[in-house]
Amino acid sequence: MKQQGFTLIELLTVTAIIMIVGQIASHSISTNKYWVEPKRLFSAIQEIRNIAIISRQFAVLCPSSDGHQCVKDWQLPLIMFIDTNNNKQRDTNESIIQTITPYTGIERSIEYPRSQIRFDEQGQINGYTGTLKYCSKYNTKGIVLSRVGRIRYALIFGDDDLPSTSPNNPIICSDKL
Repeated sequence: MKQQGFTLIELLTVTAIIMIVGQIASHSISTNKYWVEPKRLFSAIQEIRNIAIISRQFAVLCPSSDGHQCVKDWQLPLIMFIDTNNNKQRDTNESIIQTITPYTGIERSIEYPRSQIRFDEQGQINGYTGTLKYCSKYNTKGIVLSRVGRIRYALIFGDDDLPSTSPNNPIICSDKL
């Protein structure tokens, strides 16, 4: 009589293979967040600029812990809103267009020298121009904002593989991760 089923060795081998593939997939998914998050930030900045142009009003992207006050901590969720009275804050009559929740469980730093990114009705930066820095152990990105509203990634100029806003101005992350 022929025996049906699997041997213990066969079951252990298949289980080990499944565990290894699962670990690889899990690691791939978690590291993917480090590459996707800067793209989400870039898209959010482009979107708020488009909203400003379409609505012909001041539009704001800013970090906020409570959905009302803009603060300088870019690790917090980001809110988008139209600042109808241009008072540089979100009032109760100004609706949140979108909230962008940061990824959890990843180590990274996001820096921008102001508490908000503002565009006027022509799509120009209203206030501070500069570079939003995204720093992680996997990558460093710079999103450069010009006064006329141009949004671009910082480029790599030298052999150091660091993005730079110009040939002699690399993006340096203040926190080593």
